[in-house]
Amino acid sequence: MSSSDEPDAARPGWENFAERPVPEVHGATTAPEAELAGVLQRRHEELAAARGASASAATRVHATLFELAMLIGTLEQQVSRAGEPREAVDEKLRHRELKNVKDRMLDVLRGAGVEVRDPKGLTADEVLDWADPVHWLQSPEFDAEVVAETNEYAVFHDGAVVRFAQVVMGAPAPAPAPAPAPAPAPALKPEPEPEAPPEPDLQVKPDPGTEMPPPGQTPAPTDT
Repeated sequence: MSSSDEPDAARPGWENFAERPVPEVHGATTAPEAELAGVLQRRHEELAAARGASASAATRVHATLFELAMLIGTLEQQVSRAGEPREAVDEKLRHRELKNVKDRMLDVLRGAGVEVRDPKGLTADEVLDWADPVHWLQSPEFDAEVVAETNEYAVFHDGAVVRFAQVVMGAPAPAPAPAPAPAPAPALKPEPEPEAPPEPDLQVKPDPGTEMPPPGQTPAPTDT
């Protein structure tokens, strides 16, 4: 049965709908040109803020470099003094002065979010993501693969590596190859049995002047 055949009582009437207030529109509708201008203005403000942040970061970097330059000059003085005769400068004082300059330089770098790390003694798994092996050493003194020497330290900025360390890795010495099995001794040849000496000839040889009888005849007696 089609919907046209349903009685009018089953159809909703105006009393079934609730009346809602129409939202008020303040001002005229924003024109597309004005909306686009607003988007461009906000974009311009975001770019200006990004430029300001970059400029501030560059200023901090410059300040860090200038302070490091001053400390490098101080370090140069200390290095020059290290070349003087030992009698002129006490060894402990010289070491303390150099360490003080080194610590101040590291503090300046840490203040700028820069960290210097020495990987010496760490295992290969610990430095896998921030060290490049440039050489390998195999020695019985190493129980595992570790950093034996550091050629260049690693540099981190805000926790991320920006310069890989250059290291010499140490590794256990390879196990010695098993000794080859000894070759079997050559079989000795049996010594030849000594030849038996010839049997003596027991036949009586006649005198050269005596004639031998023909075979089967008895020799004639001789006069004595």
